[in-house]
Amino acid sequence: MAETKYEREEPIHLLILQSIYSRLMGGPLTCPALGAHWIDVGFNHPDPSIDITSAKMLGAICLLFFVTQPGSLAEDVFKLSTSSYKGFPFALVGLNFTRMLVRLVRKESLNRHFIRQKRLIYITMELYCAVWYKFYTVWKNNDPNVQDLTSVTTALEHDILLKPLSLLSQFQKSIKRSASGASSQKQSFIKRSLKLSASSANIRSLRSNS
Repeated sequence: MAETKYEREEPIHLLILQSIYSRLMGGPLTCPALGAHWIDVGFNHPDPSIDITSAKMLGAICLLFFVTQPGSLAEDVFKLSTSSYKGFPFALVGLNFTRMLVRLVRKESLNRHFIRQKRLIYITMELYCAVWYKFYTVWKNNDPNVQDLTSVTTALEHDILLKPLSLLSQFQKSIKRSASGASSQKQSFIKRSLKLSASSANIRSLRSNS
């Protein structure tokens, strides 16, 4: 997968890109293979194959995995990428993250962990999401602009290559916090609904007794 080149004439390759575009921009999976619309989602050229060359099809697959995950992270990241001051090329940054992860996976020091987990592809994809989470946190909470992109991603690559499991752990904890918060909100909503129902029942009872 890391060596598979993007072929515009290959239907599944185009479908992957169309799916990414559709998830980010909405609409059906019918956008043309060429056009300025690809720049809207962070490619640098109207022909996305030019940008994908650096990360091959794995880069596109990683992007698709990220934008189709549950939760709002991908949506929040993309929204930030289109802001007037903190904007950045969403797709290009994601392709760069894939290249970093390929270098990481090829490091023998991590082989034992991946073999022990027996989920190399999934862990790689989860780590890809963790990298996006770290980038989003840094980019949102500081005051960078597109000129700072190289320095931010270089620092992030250092963490990817030297502290990947720490990045993964931080991301997994954030997912648990989000899930816990959503669960608490749901329980609170249920309790309020039950109280409202009980109050309505009491009011009806009082009216009928009167």
